[in-house]
Parts: sequence; C-alpha cells; structure tokens
Amino acid sequence: RDVVWQPENVKKLWDSLYKFYPLGSLLVWRTNIYLHSHREIGGHVIESPAKLSEYHYLLDGQQRTTALFTSIFGGKIANREGFDPTLFVDLSVESTGDTDDETYRQRFLFPEEIVRSEELMQGVKEFRVVKLQRILEHYGQVEAELESRNVKYEHPMRQHLRRFLAIFGSYRLSLIELNGIQVSEVCQIFERVNKEGQPLSIFDIVVAKTYRPADAQTPAFYLRELFDNFRDGPSMLASEYRHLDDNDYLQMLAVLVRRQFPDCGVDNLRNAT
Repeated sequence: RDVVWQPENVKKLWDSLYKFYPLGSLLVWRTNIYLHSHREIGGHVIESPAKLSEYHYLLDGQQRTTALFTSIFGGKIANREGFDPTLFVDLSVESTGDTDDETYRQRFLFPEEIVRSEELMQGVKEFRVVKLQRILEHYGQVEAELESRNVKYEHPMRQHLRRFLAIFGSYRLSLIELNGIQVSEVCQIFERVNKEGQPLSIFDIVVAKTYRPADAQTPAFYLRELFDNFRDGPSMLASEYRHLDDNDYLQMLAVLVRRQFPDCGVDNLRNAT
C-alpha cells in the first residue's frame, strides 16, 4: 500500500518515542510459504533472500515502519515528488510540561521547513539542529561538536541528545507473531486489523483475498500485478483508460466476471482464470 501518513503523523510518532510512550504492536506472520511481497521502503530496495525455510511478512505496521525507516535514512515517498522524509531534531526546543502536546512540531523538522528559516539553517551549522541519522550513527561526533562550542554536559541540549541515545539503545517495539495459520486466515486478519487504522480500499481487500502462491500444479495469482501488466501493456499506452484507478478496473472486472462466471465470487475468482 502507498504511504498515507502525513508529515504531522511522523512527528507525532517520534514525539511518542521521545516520551517513551508505547506504540501499537507490529503484527508479523511467520510461515514457510513464499509469497509475492513488497520489498521497497522509501525507495530503498531490500534484497530478496535466497530460498529460505521460513519467511516473515509484516501484516500490520507498514505506515509506522516506513515512517521510522525513512525519517532516519531518507528516501522517496510515492506520489510526493520533491518531498524529503529525512527528519531532523532541534535540540534547543524545551517541553512546556508533562502534558506538552505542541512543541513536537518545533522539535522535529523536515528539510523543507529548515530551508525556509535562516535561524534553523544556522542551527544546522551549530549542531543545534541535527539529523536523526547522525545521532544514530555518529553520536560521539555530535557530542564533541557541542562540547567544542562550549555546550556543557549539563546543558539541556546535551540532555536532549542523550535522550535520543537512550531511544535508539533502549526503546523496544512490541511484536506479535502469528504462526501455523493459512493464507486465507491471514487475509481475514489483515483485513480486520487494517480497518481499525488507515482503512484498506476494496481493491486492497480483494487483492489480499484472491492471492494464490504458485505451486507445482498451478501458477500464482496476484490481481495487482495483473492489473499493472494490463495497464502497462502496448495496447493501453495511448489510451486514456490506462489512467483509471484500480477500483475502476475492479468494477469493470466484476461486471465481466458476473456475466461470464455467474457462480464466481471473491473466494474462487482465482480459480476461474
């Protein structure tokens, strides 16, 4: 699924981490079945493993994991050309109290916010405004730079910096692992847990419910890939219809299936191909 979180959601996520609030559990399915899976986060391609005896699939938590990964390592977000998801932290921002729910907007900053402010640009030069990635990978260097600028160990900026060191070193994400269940049951779980958060589209649900992995007797069935191949085929290159979204194509397919295969439904659609 595309990233649907906005920059504000990412800042709130990091504010929760900063305050050591618990985040919702990530849901992972452990199985020996190899499925077609999305292996790219923010433009960073995760190398596909060789044949394994066991695979792990993320069922719930894509938005959170993508937000965490891209805010540290940067990347590209689909349908947001020119937006840099790399996150910086302004170490000089003080909380206003235990129930402070506002200063995170100034504490966590995206590059597009920094370049619009001379003060923040100067803060980058003075190591007051620092990339999260730099804190993670070069913490000692950031400490040394602040020390060289006479920012003492007890200074609030150094205290904030040590807090991020504690986050990277001590914060633990909660993980729920499913094991010993079949694809059909996983699809039901996937549908239910995602309806509670960012809702799945009808197309997302149909893709999940109709997926079939390949085996020795039958080929794989992956509806999203079939739609993409149809849309990118030579007969559609000059057609205005190639710009229709997946839900429109799904409705047209439903009409055709209903006429040609009247007894066919979502659960046995793949068997009709």
